[in-house]
Amino acid sequence: MSDPKGVLMTDASTNTADPPDSGWQTSVSRTARDRLRRRRLNLVGRPLSVRLMFYAALILVAGAISGWVWHAIVKVPSYLTSDDGSVQMTERSVGQIFSIDAAFVIIGLLVGLGLGLVAWVLFRSLGWPVAVVATLGGAAAGAICWLVGVLQGPRHFAERVAEAIPGARVPIDFQLHTASALIAWSLGAIIPVMLYANLSHENDDPADSMASEDAEPPLLTTLTSDPHEGDIEDFGQVGGGQLDGETPAATGHQDRRESQS
Repeated sequence: MSDPKGVLMTDASTNTADPPDSGWQTSVSRTARDRLRRRRLNLVGRPLSVRLMFYAALILVAGAISGWVWHAIVKVPSYLTSDDGSVQMTERSVGQIFSIDAAFVIIGLLVGLGLGLVAWVLFRSLGWPVAVVATLGGAAAGAICWLVGVLQGPRHFAERVAEAIPGARVPIDFQLHTASALIAWSLGAIIPVMLYANLSHENDDPADSMASEDAEPPLLTTLTSDPHEGDIEDFGQVGGGQLDGETPAATGHQDRRESQS
C-alpha cells in the first residue's frame, strides 16, 4: 500500500532538492559567460593578424590626436612686413621657431612610451621582432602627427607675404624644421621594450639556478648509490678490533681452567 502522505513528502523533498541544482547550474553558466567575455576582451590570446590590426589602428589614432595637440600648444611666430616689402622678425620670435620642434620631440617621447608598452604586451611572445614592431610603430605615429599638424596650417608663406599690407604680421608656415625629430618617437617606443626585456631576463636567471640546484641531488644520489657501504666497512673494522681485544681475555680464562683442573 502506498501512503499518500509519503508520496506528498517525497514530492516535497524532491521539489526542495531542485532549487540548489538549478542555482548551481545558473552559477556555472554565469562563470562560463564571464570567461567567454574575458577571452573576447583579451587581445593577447588573439591571432597575430588581429593584434597587428589593433596596433595599426592605435598608431593611427595616437598620431592624429598627437598632431592636433602639437598644433594646439605651439604658438607660431610671425614676421612683420615693412613699407619696402621686406619682413623682419624679433629675437623672441626666432626662439619660438625652435619651440615647434621641441614640442614635437616631447610629445613623441610620451606617445612613444605608450606605444612601446602596448607593443610589448601584444607581441612579446614573438621574441626580438617586438623591438622592430615598436620602433616602426613609433616612427609611423610620428609621421602621422607631422602630417596632421602641417595640414592644419598655416602654409604657403610666400603667397601670404606677397598679399600682406605694410605693418601686418604674417605667421610662418607650421612645419617641422628637422626630420631627425622623428627619432624621438622611435626612441620612446623602444625604451619600454628594452626595459621589460632586461627585467624579464633577470627574473629568469634565479629560476634557472634553482632548477640547476634541484637537479644536483639526484646526481649525488647516483654517486652514492649504496649509502650503507661505508657503514658496513666501519662496523667491520670496529668489530674486528673488539674481537682482537677479547681474544687474549678468552685465552687467559682457558689457561686458568686447565691449571685448576
